[in-house]
Amino acid sequence: MIYSIAGTNKEVREKAYESLAKLGSVSSHIYSENIATLEPLIESASLFGDKIIANLIQVMDLASARDVVIALLPEMKSSQNIFIIDEPFADANRIKRLAKVSEKLFDAMEEKVKGNDVFQLCNLVAKRDKKQAWIKWIYIRDRETPEAIHGALWWKWTTLWSDVKSGKPSRFTLKECEEIGGKLLRASILAHRGERDLKIELEKVVLSI
Repeated sequence: MIYSIAGTNKEVREKAYESLAKLGSVSSHIYSENIATLEPLIESASLFGDKIIANLIQVMDLASARDVVIALLPEMKSSQNIFIIDEPFADANRIKRLAKVSEKLFDAMEEKVKGNDVFQLCNLVAKRDKKQAWIKWIYIRDRETPEAIHGALWWKWTTLWSDVKSGKPSRFTLKECEEIGGKLLRASILAHRGERDLKIELEKVVLSI
């Protein structure tokens, strides 16, 4: 059985988790780095006969983890256990795929950010214009949600990373793409766990280019 949350709207996400809490306590949190623990949970049963509830957090942002989830969606859907798939930065294709297999999909998609400030920041980071990126960051950091900024930066960075892998010219090396990409991915995971402040982590990324 699958329930999905797509998007970054804070109010919708809070209501979604309040509703899902009625199903029981989450027994397992799954991130992209421990995606191998997903498949065994599909047929697992707790020692006390309760349903296992697994929360998959932003696992589909990483291609290797996304492939695992997509392959297991039919089994997760028919499982007696419950799988909550939380994809803050899902695109239209991902939402469509999740909608087909979910008992309920909570739509927390935000309207596109007014103006181009967030996307200008992304472009400045990609151009490695540290001075202008910092100026733009100072301007938007308290005007937009960290989740929305992170989503746009992650999308831009994965695009740049892919271009570098394919040999296109860039101001970043492949190693730098991997390092900064890792920082962005870990920032979201650690913020979700309550171990880091996402805004601070994003500021570190902007300063590191």
